[in-house]
Amino acid sequence: MLSKRGRWLVEGSVVFLVVVAAIVFKTFGPISTPAFRDSNDRPVANSIAVVERWRVNGIDESVILRGRDLNNPVLVWLHGGPGSSETSLLRVMNGALEDHFTVVYWDQRLAGQTLDPLAAYPESLTIAQMADDLDVIVDQVRKRVGHDKVVLVGHSWGTMLGVLYASRHPEKVAAYVGIGQMTDKAKAETLSYNFALDQARRRGNAKAVADLQRIGTPPYGNEQMFTERAWLEKFGGVNYGDMSLLRMIWIGVRVPESNWRDIWAVSHGGAIGTKLLEAQMLSTNLDQTYTSFQVPVFIGAGRTDHVTDADLTRQYFERIDAPQKSFLWFERSGHNPHLEEPEKFNNWMITEVRPVAVAHEGATNVPRSTSQ
Repeated sequence: MLSKRGRWLVEGSVVFLVVVAAIVFKTFGPISTPAFRDSNDRPVANSIAVVERWRVNGIDESVILRGRDLNNPVLVWLHGGPGSSETSLLRVMNGALEDHFTVVYWDQRLAGQTLDPLAAYPESLTIAQMADDLDVIVDQVRKRVGHDKVVLVGHSWGTMLGVLYASRHPEKVAAYVGIGQMTDKAKAETLSYNFALDQARRRGNAKAVADLQRIGTPPYGNEQMFTERAWLEKFGGVNYGDMSLLRMIWIGVRVPESNWRDIWAVSHGGAIGTKLLEAQMLSTNLDQTYTSFQVPVFIGAGRTDHVTDADLTRQYFERIDAPQKSFLWFERSGHNPHLEEPEKFNNWMITEVRPVAVAHEGATNVPRSTSQ
């Protein structure tokens, strides 16, 4: 018969093994997403909560659809990067939108659950291919949920994808929303570098000055870009508050929509995407070419965004011609307003964007521009 100490050891070992097993299952098990349930724990009628893989132009891509009522307008998230899935973060910070929209969380090529760690990396990739992928996603979503149009919400790189698509396929877009909006990327990168170097000098940070002078002004390869971004983040040019990459990873890994593939993709997808698409993004000047839209346009900018540069974003908005357009400053945000000020962002989407999107699906809008 075991002694009291022996029983404690056995019980402690069992608990330890259970915890380890849970961690292993969470890390290596399949992702899932919870159903919408009413007060009696029954599935909500006409809701949707599914994890699927769709065949998109030759590869399987991860798509999660969530919405409390399929009659709501459809929202398609276009994450940044390229290659930087935000699905798990969006579920935590912006999940309230699922009560007002049918939300589509799509991991693009090279990102999140779509990036296959066992497959060979592509040798080439074009912005046109990514736009073609989006067209497949939009068409499939429209058929699946029975809506003619979708709201596109782009973040960072996703704003380039969203602007291109909204310009070329207005018949499928109810409204376009840009956050961390790209404009003239080449100019934004130079301004970003100048800000980081100026801050380094003002703060007397000799290492930062040396690092930034060593890499020089953009354009960059991956290593130089990551060096510049690291100092930019340290000096407050990426986030207003504590929204570092490590904190974002920690927030994201706790939801059932993520597992080891997301963790692995964080350190691989973005690097691959930047390598393959950076030159193309630098040569695609939205500020000069894409200023006329046939759909309502909403742009939100973090006041301290020195990645895409908030002032360039505001100037771009002023040049836009659209049936309706609206601009909102996020005073306590940098490049990620939807994550740094989620309550304000969600409210903006629900009270300002949603009514316009609903109206635009079946009516012509009166030209209007607002700015806050």
